[in-house]
Amino acid sequence: MISAPLPDSGWSRDILHLREATVCPAETHQDSPGLWCGDVPQAATWRDGQRVTQPLTAAPVPTARLPGRHLWGGVYFGHFGHFLVETLSRLWAAKTSGAESVIFTPRHSRLRDFVAYQQELIALTLPDLPVQILRAPTEVEDLLVPGQGFGLGEISAGTPAFRAFIREAFRDIPAGGIENVYISRTRFSGKGGIINEQLVEDNLAAQGYTAIYPEKLSIREQLSIFKGARRIVGLDSSAFHMLGFVAAPWQQACILLRRNHPAWQHIAAHLAAFTGRAPEVVDALVADWMPERQKTPNHTTWGEIDQPRLARRLAELGFIADETLWRDANADAFADALQRAEQRSQEPLLRRPVVRG
Repeated sequence: MISAPLPDSGWSRDILHLREATVCPAETHQDSPGLWCGDVPQAATWRDGQRVTQPLTAAPVPTARLPGRHLWGGVYFGHFGHFLVETLSRLWAAKTSGAESVIFTPRHSRLRDFVAYQQELIALTLPDLPVQILRAPTEVEDLLVPGQGFGLGEISAGTPAFRAFIREAFRDIPAGGIENVYISRTRFSGKGGIINEQLVEDNLAAQGYTAIYPEKLSIREQLSIFKGARRIVGLDSSAFHMLGFVAAPWQQACILLRRNHPAWQHIAAHLAAFTGRAPEVVDALVADWMPERQKTPNHTTWGEIDQPRLARRLAELGFIADETLWRDANADAFADALQRAEQRSQEPLLRRPVVRG
């Protein structure tokens, strides 16, 4: 039994060579994609010390055969953050592998082809190799399985090979000219964030920040902005992984916690390891808003922020010049913002105060 992948030692830095392995897509195996050559735990996706893609229960019967040498890219995740940290995690070995293509299989049967931002990331990181998304059990003549060089957990620091690979992939993207950047979720159509984020955005604009909306930008545009910014502030979200791919030690990053949940720790570990400088983390949460049926905060939770506390910490850390200019929300404005959050969530939200030990 192998351990979870580690950044500085172990199988995360190795390449396993298999003959006549069978790639088994999710749609033919109860939504559990994987690789069969006996059980191959090195081909699984690991997260927070646990194996996410579980062993196949029996040898699949291949219905296709792929001759030649190919590289196991792993599981194709549809979620933006998981695509960044897990779908890209094995590509560090592609350039020198001698492979004819890189093979992926979708996380579940509802995923079809790569969407636009995924196609752009694949083109930037694999400019010289074709990619195949396999949808039928396929026996591969000669398969290389690189270790998982990046992800969530201890491996959030990335292996040296993965860090070098991702820097090289984005090296030629020019730095943009925005000095102070706020990564906003105000135009994001999904659930989760903070109540009345527009107020934070407006307050930071008054302090010289430019709001960006990552979902409205291409990958190149995002990376360019992040390369050139001196200060970057935003709610804890996957956008900070994009920053981590290109950021430098001279840049200051500040993560604003949007929920009482430890997911931000993966982002902080990524930024610290890739840039040599840990981000600042500001916890100004006073409550989580979530459906009554929900027991713990998650990515769909809405945080309630103590605005004066947030302004004070940003000033102390050097991200804003004058905390006295920071406006707080009145009761009516907060009620309106809560109603908008409930409309986005499509159900009532219950306030649960954040209790700190």
